[in-house]
Amino acid sequence: MVETTGDKNWAWATALVGGLVAQGVTHAVLSPGSRSTPLALACLRHPDIRSHVILDERVAGFFALGLAKATGAPVILVATSGSGPANWHPAVVEADAAHIPLLLLTADRPAELLDCGANQTTVQPGLFGPHLRASHSLPLPEADLGWLSSLVARFVSQSRWPSPGPVQINIPFREPLLAAPGEPQSLPLCRVSGGASRLDAASLQALAERLSGRRGVILAGASPQDAPAITALAKALDCPILADPLSGLRFGPHDRSRVMARGDLFLRGWSPEPDWVLRFGAFPVSKTIGQWLAACGAEEIVVMPGTGWSDPLRQAAWVIGAEGVAVDLAGLVRPAPKGWCDQFREAEQTRLPAIPEAAVIRDAIEELPDGGLLFLGNSMVVRDFDAFSGTGEKRLMVLGNRGVSGIDGNLSTFLGATASGKFSAALALVGDLTFLHDIGGLAAGQGLTGVICVLDNNGGGIFEHLPQSALPEFRQGWLTPQKADLAAAAAVWGHRYLQAGAADLAKALRLGGLTILHLPINRAASTAAHRALWSAAAQIEEPT
Repeated sequence: MVETTGDKNWAWATALVGGLVAQGVTHAVLSPGSRSTPLALACLRHPDIRSHVILDERVAGFFALGLAKATGAPVILVATSGSGPANWHPAVVEADAAHIPLLLLTADRPAELLDCGANQTTVQPGLFGPHLRASHSLPLPEADLGWLSSLVARFVSQSRWPSPGPVQINIPFREPLLAAPGEPQSLPLCRVSGGASRLDAASLQALAERLSGRRGVILAGASPQDAPAITALAKALDCPILADPLSGLRFGPHDRSRVMARGDLFLRGWSPEPDWVLRFGAFPVSKTIGQWLAACGAEEIVVMPGTGWSDPLRQAAWVIGAEGVAVDLAGLVRPAPKGWCDQFREAEQTRLPAIPEAAVIRDAIEELPDGGLLFLGNSMVVRDFDAFSGTGEKRLMVLGNRGVSGIDGNLSTFLGATASGKFSAALALVGDLTFLHDIGGLAAGQGLTGVICVLDNNGGGIFEHLPQSALPEFRQGWLTPQKADLAAAAAVWGHRYLQAGAADLAKALRLGGLTILHLPINRAASTAAHRALWSAAAQIEEPT
């Protein structure tokens, strides 16, 4: 049982070092020090690590550089807190320029001992500036080690590809640094495949075997996907696709028979237990889907072409950085057991209460012509669209700013996309605070044609559904309704302003220039309708 500070330090260090070994690391270069004791001991006692103890950290840095040059594999460097890691700096600069993978494990004091005159402390994160491929600062050791597996795999992958080089991991430890060490802790292996444009044949076959004949779910995340390729793979596997509203899979002429658009609703009640989840692209908008994924116990495989890392749950069993995985897999896999996908279709068709915003979403999809742009603001808009968009054959480009999910710059982003000239028509659905936050962006709309539909619930309605709503300061600190004249704002830049109901969306789309369509939403009624919807969704039972 991991209980004391020393126990946690030992478990943390042995799990971290063991995880690095599982990713193919075989050498560690250590310099003596106190704060780094858990890390040094974990290396010295691991049977598959060859530890080299070097007194001078500058020499240790270049020694590790030579090991990594000769082996082509990442080498661990361990130093205590203070000036020790600074002596690695010349070697780190060389590793950066020469593309040599190093894993810089810098032991540190806990936060309460920093910037207060405590002995042997300095600012260690950022110590090596631009010479790192990545820099990570871990929290103090915890009893829960599970999420470290994905993180350790990420450390090693960042040191190897797309451009090999040094990666720093700053690790604070509280005293007592070590209790009587028990058994080393181990982590489940997170497999990483990357650095090539296509997945190699052996890995592709291994992946096909993991998926074939088992119950699985494809999760198409919040970034545009290759719809025909993913739907063809789903057909071969006979599995459902939980399609994020920004995935590009909900609309278009591709096969949508396995595309589910209401996962955020039916997963509030029913909790299917797949054997695997294959995720393409960014993490989904839906918090409900994220919670289900965290709890369902499935083996998660993430396909993320490019250089990013998308595993916020820290539970991926395999992270794949390669192109064309869906295309290459489709001819190798076998379908799931009969009836598996049908359960999701049945859940998708469950009748549930509507919300006022559903009519706006329905009209937006119906009135936009083929080839249109639909931009979704953050907060409630994108979530309501997730629940009520459904799917359709019409080709629509659905965009939103979900990288960091802010309400800043949404109008400007929409207008920039509109200016590309790629779309037959352009419509943005945004909340009132999102509109006001980027009101200056309306200047960029001069000479453009499109509609900005403002769903005005007089403040941050999303906070009505959070615990903050019970606070006496809720209206002042979170709801923040604004006294703003949207018509006057439109007039400043010569745009058209209409205050109307959802039925007037078609009219607005036929007009030239930029139109601000102002749709007041009764916040109390909307809040009550959302709560009724989610309550009903929570009663959905396992389909027969």
